[in-house]
Amino acid sequence: MKKWSFRWPLLVRLHPLFLVLLAVSIYGHFFRPLALLFAVVLLHEWGHALVAIRLGYTVASIELYPFGGVAQLVGKNVGWKPQHEVAIAVAGPLVNLFLALFATLLLVTGAVSEALARPFISLNFTLMFFNLLPALPLDGGRIARASLAASRGFETATKVVTRMSLVISAGLVLLGGVALWLGYPDAGMLILGVFLLVSALGLRRQNRYETLRFLDHKRREIPPTQPLRTLVVAEDVGIGNVAAQLVPGAYHLIYLQNQTLLPEETLTLSQPIEERELLRAIFEDGLWLEPIGILLRTSGHL
Repeated sequence: MKKWSFRWPLLVRLHPLFLVLLAVSIYGHFFRPLALLFAVVLLHEWGHALVAIRLGYTVASIELYPFGGVAQLVGKNVGWKPQHEVAIAVAGPLVNLFLALFATLLLVTGAVSEALARPFISLNFTLMFFNLLPALPLDGGRIARASLAASRGFETATKVVTRMSLVISAGLVLLGGVALWLGYPDAGMLILGVFLLVSALGLRRQNRYETLRFLDHKRREIPPTQPLRTLVVAEDVGIGNVAAQLVPGAYHLIYLQNQTLLPEETLTLSQPIEERELLRAIFEDGLWLEPIGILLRTSGHL
């Protein structure tokens, strides 16, 4: 379906279903609250975009959907730098917080009426708290994954946040269903719950693909300086399982522990296997399922 677009000041694309929703809102006489909602969503996404541009990324467009908006970033490092991911993700909710506080100030000083300010304040606080839920693909989920990835690895972090997303989405669907049964229908909660559920299930299916994209990025884009991180693993651990523990923004040395020692003997470690050797084994030799000990026998680290 063709998308309608305009510039404000970045390119803004409107999904065809968004245009349908606008038409329905005009017919159903709720155009003004809907227009206010998506104006605030647009400012929220603009916050993401401005921080991303400040950090050196290119913003292709801001896309508005019936369920919200997305700032489309392009660049070889998008999503692989935890500090950038957190900064970009938190910028949107901070815009909503600023708008809510500014409207509160105008209300307190009498510059605007309560009837005008209170819905605007409530809308911004609702969007802020909703987006900070630790569920992907919301801002809170991106913040949670980036924070966990720095210590537990990208794949493990994605799995943990995906499970959190499933729990949160199921809770929202349940609450929405109970509210509907009690005669207090909340379509927004049900729609949000279903949206997060579908997104989480999709992310769970794509988790390994995202891990491979992350590892390929580490293989191709090696910064001039980065922290050193070490891992100690058993020789029979799969190469893929070791790779799943790699974290963004660090270079890894992997040591294998000797598993043939008697209890009274001192634990010994192998010569280190470098991250680049591990990634070469995955992408060039196809050894994802092989035990990492094979790298000792084939690379002269014994």
